[in-house]
Amino acid sequence: MYRNGLLVLLSQIADADVVGTAVDREELAHQSALLAPDVLVAGASLVVPDGVAAVCRLPSGVSSGTVMVAESDTDELLRAALAAGVRSYLPLSAPREDFGAAIRAVAAGGAFLPTDVTRRLVGNFHLVPRQADEPMELRLLSERERQVLLLIGGGRTNREIARNLQLSEATVKSHVSRILAKLKLRDRVHVAQLVWRLGLDAPRPLQQP
Repeated sequence: MYRNGLLVLLSQIADADVVGTAVDREELAHQSALLAPDVLVAGASLVVPDGVAAVCRLPSGVSSGTVMVAESDTDELLRAALAAGVRSYLPLSAPREDFGAAIRAVAAGGAFLPTDVTRRLVGNFHLVPRQADEPMELRLLSERERQVLLLIGGGRTNREIARNLQLSEATVKSHVSRILAKLKLRDRVHVAQLVWRLGLDAPRPLQQP
């Protein structure tokens, strides 16, 4: 029922075609090698059937274009999946539009995390080793760019960042572009992962009035 429901959801994405399905880990590896899909959408129970440690034993090439759908969403699974190279992580409860966004981002060579997952990721600083010295990455950025970096890490949109820093959205977009270029990062998800990896204090989400 879960797999059929996912197939229905994917079939409703206008610019995506389902080219094959798999019911177990062995078939997952076989079909991936045979069909060479642009994106692999797999439930965590297929990707990690033997527990979180099995993420690191994914068949060669499978993890690099994978959208993992987590039936049981846990911080441990999230961190292990990202460490193994999974390009997108979606809780089963994620909004329908996030599935389309994730597939398009991964197909284009990028990555995707829902906003609430990004905020949760960078909020778990008690799991991240702190660094005593200023990270080299921060030395490449201006003070304003650092502020924008942390706000991206906190899952803020450009509009929220603009409101927080009292800037125009166009100015924020320019800062984001410079940050990506200076740090050689592909997209905002990789910025959030960097903030998390460095153990930086991302600001709390804005409170809605």
